[in-house]
Amino acid sequence: MTSCIAQLNFSFYRSKPIHVDFCGGQISSDAGLLPLRAFDQRHGLTLSLAERVSDPREDERVRHSVLSLFRQRIYQIIAGYEDANDADLLRHDPAFQILADQPLGEALGSQPTLSRWENAPSAREIIRLQDALLDWFVSVCGEQVRKRGEILLDVDSTDDPTHGQQQLSFFNGGYGQHMYHPLLVFERHTGCLLAARLRRGTAASHARIVPLLLRMVPRLQHEFPGVRIKLRADAGFALPLLYEFCEFFGIQYAIGMPANAIFQRRVVRRQRRLARGYRRTRQPQRFFSSFPHRAQRWFHQRRVCYKAEHTETGTNLRFLVTNLEGRSGSIFRFYNDRGECENRIEEFKNGFDADRLSCHRFRANAFRLLLHGFAYNLVNLFRLQLPVSLRSAQIETLRTQLFKIGARIRQTARCVHVHLASGWPFQSLFQTVALAFNSS
Repeated sequence: MTSCIAQLNFSFYRSKPIHVDFCGGQISSDAGLLPLRAFDQRHGLTLSLAERVSDPREDERVRHSVLSLFRQRIYQIIAGYEDANDADLLRHDPAFQILADQPLGEALGSQPTLSRWENAPSAREIIRLQDALLDWFVSVCGEQVRKRGEILLDVDSTDDPTHGQQQLSFFNGGYGQHMYHPLLVFERHTGCLLAARLRRGTAASHARIVPLLLRMVPRLQHEFPGVRIKLRADAGFALPLLYEFCEFFGIQYAIGMPANAIFQRRVVRRQRRLARGYRRTRQPQRFFSSFPHRAQRWFHQRRVCYKAEHTETGTNLRFLVTNLEGRSGSIFRFYNDRGECENRIEEFKNGFDADRLSCHRFRANAFRLLLHGFAYNLVNLFRLQLPVSLRSAQIETLRTQLFKIGARIRQTARCVHVHLASGWPFQSLFQTVALAFNSS
């Protein structure tokens, strides 16, 4: 156990002096993670991860199994302890020992142990772990997907600032910083992260998107025959090969396109009319339409939709290429719903600290990105089963109302007793969730 520090004293309480120390024993502030662990056990989620990586260590020297390390790291990220350094104290926390299925009193992995482990997976194992994100979605959300009849893929990239000498960290002029450039794919209706691929800092937004989708789409079509698949992406993914990929696999898509001289000539007369209408009415003017277009590198014509508007700030033009039918205004509304993907990325990066990739080796950082992805998906799949009022709750809300609760943990010959704080205001919510996922 950790050594006790000197006693602290407070004198503001009029009745008696207050003496504080860290010698309380088996006490945890994260006992609310137990229902999440029960949900994990029901679906075998973290168990499936350990089966995808090898363990080169000698059996007689192994104190912490690969499964225990996976659970320790993922649940600590969920609780808000994103750095492996936090493990040096949390390894003695009784709640995390229970979550990792470690006997009470036996310390979990230390920071050096976790660091060595994060550097161990091979490139092939990282690819197998990448597939686990999709496997979780299929196993937990399968019934919901079949009932809805649609899978909507939101594709995006994001910046991951780097500091130090990380491998393949380069200066990206578009973001104005040294960084990695991860590629992310979310499923819109469930919020699940289906893919998270780490890329070098100078990678283009669309780099490796087709190979990534090539591992996902055939699996989705095999698991969900008859379910339509749609895809949305911004202008950074305006890649003819991506259009051809979607058309080959029967995917409906709407992908942003940068404006060019040809497109602007197509809509110049409409722009002038909108400008005149604004000068006459002083009200914003907006118009949606489309036209067929065949670029030099395209094998056939495609539909290009555009939005032209004129406001007090001037003219605004937006273009996208699509194979969707319907009115251009409806297609733009469908495309603009991509904003929800930005919310998911923000939660992934800020709520789950997915941008804390501080290892030196690129492969270790790719593995760490996946660990944060598993933490995000575990919570996301869990909250889809919560009461309706919490199904869209951010991780900070879940930590406040469910995960973060003080408890005294004691072990007897027959069982482990977890005594939760008596004055906790969210007792009824915890009881409802715990009963729903209790596997006993």
